[in-house]
Amino acid sequence: MSQLLRRYTRSILGLFAAALIAFPAEANYQPMPTVEGPDPQIPAQFDADGAPLIYRGALHHRDYSAVMHAFASVGRIMRASEMGHEGYDAELAGDPMRRQGEAWLEVMQAASAMLIADEAGSMVLDGDAWTAGKPFDIGDLAHASFSYHMHHSAGRWGDLGLEEALTFDGVGYLSTMTRRLIAEHYGSRNFADIDGTRDAASLAHGLEAMHALAYSFVRWDKPGGADDMGRLSREHMEAVHGVTVDRLVQVAENLAGTLDAAWDAEIGAYDLGDGGAYSLDTLGSLLRGHKALYEILVVFGEDAHMDGAAALFDRMAAMTEALAASDTAVRDWGIADAVVYTGEGVEAASERVDTEAQWRFLNNLTGGFSMLRERDGTSAFLDTRPELRAAVGALSDRLLRAALVYQTDADGLMLRRLSLADGNVIDDRHQVAAIGWFLTAAGNSYRVGSDFERPGDWGDDADLAERSTALYNTIRANNARLLDLLD
Repeated sequence: MSQLLRRYTRSILGLFAAALIAFPAEANYQPMPTVEGPDPQIPAQFDADGAPLIYRGALHHRDYSAVMHAFASVGRIMRASEMGHEGYDAELAGDPMRRQGEAWLEVMQAASAMLIADEAGSMVLDGDAWTAGKPFDIGDLAHASFSYHMHHSAGRWGDLGLEEALTFDGVGYLSTMTRRLIAEHYGSRNFADIDGTRDAASLAHGLEAMHALAYSFVRWDKPGGADDMGRLSREHMEAVHGVTVDRLVQVAENLAGTLDAAWDAEIGAYDLGDGGAYSLDTLGSLLRGHKALYEILVVFGEDAHMDGAAALFDRMAAMTEALAASDTAVRDWGIADAVVYTGEGVEAASERVDTEAQWRFLNNLTGGFSMLRERDGTSAFLDTRPELRAAVGALSDRLLRAALVYQTDADGLMLRRLSLADGNVIDDRHQVAAIGWFLTAAGNSYRVGSDFERPGDWGDDADLAERSTALYNTIRANNARLLDLLD
């Protein structure tokens, strides 16, 4: 792709972002109606007085997903070795942690009904009743797929009486997602959206959703797996997920081939039809999805798959490291919500920081079965590239500092958008999904770098203790705002 065309692409993306900033988005929001329906009813936003607002007259599954993941991630770190440590607040490891698990179950049940019974990505108000709105698309699938994280973390609630419910109550919800992914969205070596569109976003979102499927099978197969998922037979696993292991390998091999054909060595990234330009949401999904492909090929594939799996890892690592090193796309106050890969590095293709997109992106790098987490019996590619962990750790630290200094208000609540140029707040509204994804990412990433730690590791480092305490306090403030939705 020519440099002229790349500059044109960046210009168009910049104009598009500016137009979005100028658009009177407030007109799309309205107060939450007092009508019975899904329980709980998760809004899209809070107004200046804290009252819930819905977006375009509907409740959206993506907001339910963000809140679910937040409750899971914050609950996981309320254990006695982290926020529930006596060095911070020992009481959190008891009833508050139990409440997080109960809250997750409440939201999951409503989200599950939306997916399974209504087959809808939203519920719209029709007179005095909520009815199915837009169909559940592949983007909804990508956002929801991280729900596996709680399913596999249920043991942390073992002493609080919720392990069985957290393990089993969401199985139908999780398996419906993985079954639909292959049955309804995969074909022709790619993923399609519900309308048949095959583009960078559909491929990336499909790969992100496939990550949950990959983790389920990898955990089932891992050494020591007989202690948990390995108790299930291969036939049971294949029936639950709607795909055989052999078919899973074939799908991964085909998708890897699609990515191979799109790799542009000149820009050090994939050109998926946009010259190396990506929204941050699409980029995060794409990078996360690589883990699904190369682990499937390593764990279940043949010797002939190993070189291809290693190439997938190296490309993912190179793209991640290149973004983390960018001084135009990454600032002290956040990441541009659109970027473009060029022969000279990664450049911003937007004029704003969107906190929802940013925190979803960080969670795609650090949350759950991420690129930084390898188990016995898996690829162990990280040993060949230690610079990846360092790059992601430094990026995580930088973004968490941004949350404390630039992205939150006087009450510690996450704000919606900032100017990329100077870090000034350009949208001070409180978006539910932005709060949810901040909590999800913070709970998963805060120990990836070196600026934040759990209380047992503070020692005599007063600065480390102060920073970590400030982050914990911010997590608790935002979590409390989401818990209010359930009262």
